[in-house]
Amino acid sequence: YGLSGLRCGWILAAPEIARRVWLLNDLFAATAAHPAERMAVTAFDHLGKFQARTRTLLAANRALLDSFLDSRPDLACFRPPAGTIVFPRLEQGDPDAFFHLLRDKYETSVVPGRFFEMPRHFRLGIGGETENLRAGLERLAAALDDFGKSQRSA
Repeated sequence: YGLSGLRCGWILAAPEIARRVWLLNDLFAATAAHPAERMAVTAFDHLGKFQARTRTLLAANRALLDSFLDSRPDLACFRPPAGTIVFPRLEQGDPDAFFHLLRDKYETSVVPGRFFEMPRHFRLGIGGETENLRAGLERLAAALDDFGKSQRSA
């Protein structure tokens, strides 16, 4: 639905799961932000609109991502049939050196896979606006090209 910041999706789970998450939510989110709760209640009245917008956005973003990944032999990536996150694997070189280059020279960040015990991977979100994703993938491609050149000359 594109409402992840509201942290309310668990409400739509199966009743038993929702009840268990509700108990955990009460434990860990002792003082929920009232404006966020009000926005969530309002959003639930319009889920169809959010869903339609999000599906359109993700279809465009997934096509953009697929084209990008098809052009990158330096990345391997399982492409899940749904969702807003992918987890590409850098095929060559030191992943941390690449992540530093990406951040320092191209002002672009990804979540390194070492946080998930998979150091050659990185987490890449595709749930944002299409033009932002396009710009980010262009910077990612430039960084991969730059990194590949440095690996060949080393």
